[in-house]
Order: sequence, then C-alpha cells, then structure tokens
Amino acid sequence: MNKHYMMYKRGLMLLLAIVLAISIAGCGTAKTESEGMTEPAMAQGSPEAVALADKGAMQTKYPLTVKDASGTELIFDKAPERITTLAASETETVFALGAGDKVFGVDKYSNYPVEAKSKPQVGDMKTNLEALIATKPDVVFAGYTLQTEIVNKLRELNIKVYASDPKTIDEVIAKIETVGQILNLQANAHKVTDTMRAEKQKVVDVLKDAPKKKVYLEFDPGWTVGDGEFLSELVALAGGTNVASGQKGWYKIDPEAIIKANPEVILYTKPAEGQPSILDEINKRSGWDKIDAIQKKQIFGLEMDPLVRVGPRITQGLLEVAKAVHPELVK
Repeated sequence: MNKHYMMYKRGLMLLLAIVLAISIAGCGTAKTESEGMTEPAMAQGSPEAVALADKGAMQTKYPLTVKDASGTELIFDKAPERITTLAASETETVFALGAGDKVFGVDKYSNYPVEAKSKPQVGDMKTNLEALIATKPDVVFAGYTLQTEIVNKLRELNIKVYASDPKTIDEVIAKIETVGQILNLQANAHKVTDTMRAEKQKVVDVLKDAPKKKVYLEFDPGWTVGDGEFLSELVALAGGTNVASGQKGWYKIDPEAIIKANPEVILYTKPAEGQPSILDEINKRSGWDKIDAIQKKQIFGLEMDPLVRVGPRITQGLLEVAKAVHPELVK
C-alpha cells in the first residue's frame, strides 16, 4: 500500500511539473504576442522596422578606410569632431550634412550657408598654414587639383586631408556620400544626394529628345572650359554642345575661334562684388556682335556659386543652365 502510494505521489508531482512548465511557456508566448500587439512598429517587415534597420545599416563602422582623389588612403578610427575646409564646395557639403557645428575653419570664399561666414578663415588658394594648424582639425576637406601644394604640406605635418576632384555630377554625389560616411552622417548624406539625383533626372528627362544647341560658356573673363570638366558636362546635360570642346580643362579663349564656332547661346557667370563684368568684356570684343547668340539676344548671366562649386547645389546650377539653353522646355 505504501509502495503504491509513493508511486502515485511521484506521478502526481511529475504531472504538476509538466503542467507548470507548459503554463510558464504559455505565459512567455502570451507576453511576446502581447508586446507585438502593443508595439506594432516592431512587427517584422513593417515600415518602422525597415526604417530602424536602415538607420542601423547607415551607421559607419570604424576603423574606416577611404581613398581620395590623390590616391591616398586615409584611416578614420572614429567620426571627426573638428573639421577645417579649404574650399567653398567642401564647406557647403559639410554644412548640408548637418555637421556645421564641427567646422572650426573655412576658406575666404565660404559664404554659404550664411552660418559659414562666422567661421574663422584660414586663407584662400594661399592657405595660412599657421591659422589652419590652430584650428586643430581631425580632418581637412580640400580640393586636390587647385590645392595640391597645401595638401602635401599638411600631410607632411601628419594632418589628415581628404582631397577630392570630381569631374561629373555623379562624382560630386559620390564624394558627398563618402564625406557622409567619414562623418557617420550617411542618412543625412543620402537625403542630400537623393535630391541631387532627382534634380539631375528632371533635366535629363525633359531634354532627352531636345535638339542640341551650340553653347559657349565663360566662367571668368576670357576663360572657358573644355573637355573633361564638370562645367562641360553641365552644358551637355542641359541640351547643349560645348563649342569650346576639343581642348581639355580650363583655358584662355581665342576670341576668333568663338566667332567661327558661332554659338546659339552664350552663358556667363555674374561677377561677385568688386569683380570685372564678363558681359562688359564680351560686348567690347571685336566681331562678337555678329555671333548668333548676341544678335538674337540669347546671352544669359548665371549665378556663379551653384554653377562652379562641386557641392550640393551643383544640380541647381544645372537646372539654371538648362533653363537658359532650352527655356521653352525647362521651367
């Protein structure tokens, strides 16, 4: 009897243990389902969950290695906290990404956004090396082609420099995204570049079947741009054929060659305060009054900064070129 009782007791205890285990498991499942109902944003595949995943995916993983336009590899152990910019385009880029508060020095031409004007200036094409060093930069953002000498000097002093030299709008976009990666501001960078891509595509779509017009562009008195530079690409994207093509890079014009090319549209950059007027120079040139563009009053002044800076506003510059070249199509 005793033996049977003990076996019964053990069986009962085992049964209770099983019931308890099932109960606990059920509670756990119920809790998870309850949390899923009270926090639908975390449901797998929901827009909120996807956004959260994207945000996590856009966090830079350090150490980060990038290569700049000079072919130099730079390693960042963390996001830079102190930034100095040596070109207005780089200043605009850093501010557009939301890192203006980390800028401790700019070049003398950095006038956009307005907050950039309050930053200490470290020079222009002839950078004040002492002033720059005093900003104690974790990184310096510079243009390479026009600032090779100062870039090399800074590197000799073990100052980290990311030097860029984009030749197309797509290269400008790629540069901005790389800067966003360096600064751990990738989401902000993609917002900027998504807008730029949309602005470029708008022009491309509108002008895909438009006839090409012969265009001459003068960005500085007596200077134009040939093949291989972003300004020439802007003319092409805007539905024009650059009459200065055939030579590479930036060069001083032969006025007779422009007369011979006979452009249908002439574009020039409006002067900054105190600078000579390109339009005045054009109107003085012998024989230019016979050019079709001048006879038909197809000569347009454009704001210089968005047009010539390889930064976030370059696609706005493209839009203005397109409006001048094909006003009947681009509004």
